[in-house]
Amino acid sequence: MSVLHLHGILPPFPTPVTADGRVDDKALRKMLHMLIDAGAHGLVPIGGTGEYTALSPQDRERVVAITVEVAEGRIPVIAGMVSPGFAESVTAGKAFKAAGADGLLAVTPFYVSPTQGGIREYFRAYREAVDVPILFYDVPYRTRIVTEAQTIADMEADGSIFGMKACNTDMAHFNQVMNLTSPDFQMLSGEDLLYPAHAALGARGGILASSPLLPHYWLKLYETFKAGELDAGIAAQRRLLPLLDALFAEANPGPLKAAMKMIDQDCGDVLSPLQAPSAATVERLHRAIGELRSAGVLAA
Repeated sequence: MSVLHLHGILPPFPTPVTADGRVDDKALRKMLHMLIDAGAHGLVPIGGTGEYTALSPQDRERVVAITVEVAEGRIPVIAGMVSPGFAESVTAGKAFKAAGADGLLAVTPFYVSPTQGGIREYFRAYREAVDVPILFYDVPYRTRIVTEAQTIADMEADGSIFGMKACNTDMAHFNQVMNLTSPDFQMLSGEDLLYPAHAALGARGGILASSPLLPHYWLKLYETFKAGELDAGIAAQRRLLPLLDALFAEANPGPLKAAMKMIDQDCGDVLSPLQAPSAATVERLHRAIGELRSAGVLAA
């Protein structure tokens, strides 16, 4: 199976749900068409932002299948897989592959605390079992497990992974991974607040939580950094800081779902155990979105 070639902005979108917590097919299709029309370079259904752990296996597969259907092969679909253990992860990965996903964004196993050798063997066995390209999802502030840079490089050498979504605020770690992996390693930023630094150190783009809300703006930011215009890119990204501060004030995707509703992309409520964002956070979101609309960043 050929390795995917990822770059640009691949939105990890929230899963729209109805009042009874089922997938809202109509709202999902509306959002997907909006993201594709905006020029997204790929789509990342489910995962953390998509509330993987709160959805049934059937609903997860439905979201992936609808995403593949709407994408029509124009851009890659990388399904997020955040199951904690091997057997469940293989079952989910094979189901997403059967639904048409081009690759998987697979998290480090959590709850247990594997050694570095255990992580390496897990991904070797997982890649062999599901037979689909694997993008490593490094998110230690969720998994409570730090995967060493050398381990990530070893997993690339094994053929287990072809790239990584970096949700690690340790910039020294990011730099070490970039140094130890090959020039073909497909590094994508997962940190909206650190994207300028990640881009400067070699990230090919981003899987960014705020990109479903601001796809056009993030695509322009990507092009700006790709052109080497670092000062302009940093200034443009800093315009988003009030919004980003509000979006990450409470657990994702609560504030993101609230913000999506403000731009006529109603995704419904978050699923248990998450709760709707506080009134104070919603007010911060309204204020930040209002400022971006006044500045022409968002349509009025």
